[in-house]
Amino acid sequence: MAKDIPKSNGYVQLHSDAESEEAYRFIDAQKRKVLRKKWHINGLKPKERARHRRAVEKIIRREKKYDQRRARLTRDELVMLLRDKRSSLVMDHLFPDRNRPGRWIKYEDRRMAADGEPFDIDLSGFSLLDNPHGCIQGLANIAEHEASSSSVQINFKDKYCLDVVPYMLLTEFWNDMLPVFQGGEMDVPMQKVLGSIGIAEDLNVGLRGVRDFDDVWAFPLTRRRRDGGSKSRSIYFDVPSRDHASDRFCDALDEWLNRDEIQLQLTQAGRGHIKVLLGELLENAERHSDGNRRDGSWTVAGFLAKRRVYEDDEFIAHIGIVSLGDTFADSLERASDQQKQDLDDFLNCMRAARAPQSAATLKTLAALQDGVTCVPEADKADRGGYGLMQMLELTNLLGWSENDNLKPEITIVSGTSCVQLKSPYFECYQPAGADTARVQWCNADNSARMAPDPNHVFDLEKGLPGTAISIRFTLDPQYLQKMMDNLEQ
Repeated sequence: MAKDIPKSNGYVQLHSDAESEEAYRFIDAQKRKVLRKKWHINGLKPKERARHRRAVEKIIRREKKYDQRRARLTRDELVMLLRDKRSSLVMDHLFPDRNRPGRWIKYEDRRMAADGEPFDIDLSGFSLLDNPHGCIQGLANIAEHEASSSSVQINFKDKYCLDVVPYMLLTEFWNDMLPVFQGGEMDVPMQKVLGSIGIAEDLNVGLRGVRDFDDVWAFPLTRRRRDGGSKSRSIYFDVPSRDHASDRFCDALDEWLNRDEIQLQLTQAGRGHIKVLLGELLENAERHSDGNRRDGSWTVAGFLAKRRVYEDDEFIAHIGIVSLGDTFADSLERASDQQKQDLDDFLNCMRAARAPQSAATLKTLAALQDGVTCVPEADKADRGGYGLMQMLELTNLLGWSENDNLKPEITIVSGTSCVQLKSPYFECYQPAGADTARVQWCNADNSARMAPDPNHVFDLEKGLPGTAISIRFTLDPQYLQKMMDNLEQ
């Protein structure tokens, strides 16, 4: 394992940012040299030389672009451009002014930019794990330009996918937007990830630079929609039940663990445990996000990527869960009378401790603890509200690392509330002893009577209409093998 790896974007400084970046520049320089020689650029007049040099740069940059899959607008797309605004739960939440008179402009009334070029939206650090404020603002910028711009390019500036959830959120409202987005920049490693998990297909974008998927292993985009609620381009993405999604995830995790460097696989008992865990999380999403009907929607996806971290190859895993509808705080309004009283007592204690977070954010933190549920019958039977702590426990078990910069991380955004479970607040504890409730209150004493750390539990300026959970951890072959050896003893 590499030691003392400096942070980058809040996670790790990848080898590519130093030596590999230099290698990329060298390759581009070689391509540039060959093309200039082939086209005899040095023998041309200055004006022609400049024109040819621009053409050379265009060729070199071509692989780092993505585009909408169309040579020209189809008849249907022209009709879409002329249609009225389409309702969108996500865009209306990210950009509330979209519904104010005069803020959403019909396409024929929109003005082109003065230079005739598309407007550029540059997304850097596009990750809830590393940059929740900036990530949500980036999504809001897209929603705002959908309402008024005539031509837009979205440039994804991160070389690697730092978080799968923002791209999952894009799929939730992409088809509700006017087709004013014309592609943009996207580096090849990012294209590989979005192509492998199906997000590129769901967004209907073409990827120019992908030649193989040798260093990426996918848990493909999988979603559940209530009857009549699907808008997918491919029926493969939509599944009839959470059992199908759990099976897909276990298949993906088995493939991740079966890499030549790791050579492990899930036991039947392990597979069964993970299926139950993910099934409970998705069941919670169905019943918590859709009020009393308990017929909510969810989307899950993930990937494992082999990345060079200085002198070591690391296997970095990402998993995302998105559920639109009620937030954690909203759903707790339907909790039992006793749960509501306990929450009120907790909020009063937090006010006395002068906690800076909003009531909704403090409720979101409370919702993560064992036994807190919005379903009265589950609370009465003591069988609800355990999924999130189980998820934390499993992630810590699979992704534990001796290196502080490679330890597991989970970010939960629910409405405008953000909770970041990462060192030193990642493990769950049972202060009352074994077989008792597991808790993580995100403060030094792990106490429900102390205000949570505002660097880990905080409010966002803009939020989501529902909940997004992003998970990142590293599969360390040496640690996993040691863990297996201990289990066998």
